[in-house]
Amino acid sequence: MSIADLKLRLADVPGIENLSMALEARRIRLRWGTGYSASIDAAASDADIEAAIRNAITLPSVSLVPDKPAAMAAPTPNGVSSTTSNPASAGASVKALMEDHVRMMGDIHQARLRILESSLSRQRETVAGAVGKVAEKIDGQTEDFLAIMGQFANDLG
Repeated sequence: MSIADLKLRLADVPGIENLSMALEARRIRLRWGTGYSASIDAAASDADIEAAIRNAITLPSVSLVPDKPAAMAAPTPNGVSSTTSNPASAGASVKALMEDHVRMMGDIHQARLRILESSLSRQRETVAGAVGKVAEKIDGQTEDFLAIMGQFANDLG
């Protein structure tokens, strides 16, 4: 599949218009948008390539993962960390975690809905194209049939 074909099939993917493809160590490296990338075996099918791109947009970007673990809260004189001794701080931490979780779940949900919309659109296009080809074929046969019937009528008459 060409890059142009991928751009058409994945038009719903943010930043796909900047898609680039390179072969690196028997793997296809795909890059698009602002920092999105995917790597797939060079012998991958078109469907595998499309799935790799769609899966890459549903995962959180690497920048969301901290480079180093967060510093532990300093222990208080009684040996208990300050975050566990302060219920307001613990509650705020849980609230922030839940807000991030809800946001990420929403992002994943939206990405999956875009995949569903794209798949349904491709199905409609396939049906419309197939029905159109059948109609054209029948129309061509109708013209042939009318010509035969006209010849038949001329021969009788």
